[in-house]
Amino acid sequence: MKYRIRKTLENYKITTYVHADEVFPDNLIDCSLGINPFGFTSEITPEIFKKAFDTISRYPDFPYPNLRKAIAEYLSDVVEIAPEQIALNTGSMGVIWNLDRVIIDESTNVIAVAPTFSSTLSDMRSFGANIDLVLLKEEDDFKLNIDDLINSLKPTHHVIYIDNPNNPTGQIIPIDDLRKLAGYALKQNTYLIVDEAYGDFMDLSNSAVTLVNEFPNVITIKTLSKGFGLAGLRTGYMVMNKNFIPYMSLYPGEMTVTGVASYIIPLALKDRKHIEDSCKKIAANKKKLLDSLTVLKSSKTDLTVPIVLLYTDKDINLYDLFIKYGIKSERGEDFDAIGKRHIRIRVPADPDECIKRIKILQSELI
Repeated sequence: MKYRIRKTLENYKITTYVHADEVFPDNLIDCSLGINPFGFTSEITPEIFKKAFDTISRYPDFPYPNLRKAIAEYLSDVVEIAPEQIALNTGSMGVIWNLDRVIIDESTNVIAVAPTFSSTLSDMRSFGANIDLVLLKEEDDFKLNIDDLINSLKPTHHVIYIDNPNNPTGQIIPIDDLRKLAGYALKQNTYLIVDEAYGDFMDLSNSAVTLVNEFPNVITIKTLSKGFGLAGLRTGYMVMNKNFIPYMSLYPGEMTVTGVASYIIPLALKDRKHIEDSCKKIAANKKKLLDSLTVLKSSKTDLTVPIVLLYTDKDINLYDLFIKYGIKSERGEDFDAIGKRHIRIRVPADPDECIKRIKILQSELI
């Protein structure tokens, strides 16, 4: 049988750093996927889980009025958001998939920095989008300069995609830079999508949610997977300007968040101290790891964000070298604009053994 698929998929190749066919050593230290290395709040007790799982025989309470209200309350310290301005889906990636179905097609021109979260650009390409990349320079430690992006912006660009903090470097973009970018984008009727998957590892006042009421073109994406340590609940959300609500209502994401998640997440949102404490411990561990680098180089990064880009001048597959010493990272080849000499590493809860192995493996890079 000849299967019919969407034309934009005929020559499409997915880009992702999720691989299912690898075999790892028994003593592996997992520093790959972006999570909170210190887990979730202790407020979510076994008793809470039991009550949550008592709901699994019922459909969730779509459109999730209680969960959206809880998110709005969480954000209320920095911005007044109506629950209707929040759209939920299966993790931040589910939010991106839904958003792309509303605003992306074969005529869409997107501009983004690179490297950045590759799955977003990959999904946009699956709908036929043309993507222009503004490369972060290795000689500048991959530091993001917002003026480079603004100067590359053309009237033909329909969408700007940027993640904050940047993935894979872990650097935080100041909110004043994003405000400046939003203003330029609005003048030419261009969306600004700010992906804050790692956004709970920075101060909430730096979030682009503070821009959505002022700028109708700004869309902010957040998740409960990383800072809140709830990756297994697969819940993400988008915060949008009120004028964009009718358009996202075309793809409302019906029943995409489980009843278990909608029961548990409001409890997690109340515990800000867990994230604050996690950021302090991450910063201490990340500094120790970065201080151990004698041959390897690191990107511009912020200490509270648990990821960082590492690289070497040597023509070597750095991912394979880390696997050899029992450390799992993310491959540079799975991001635009970097390659086998680069990896993304996530700081573990106890960094000492990881640091010990990194010190040893660096001898092969001399």
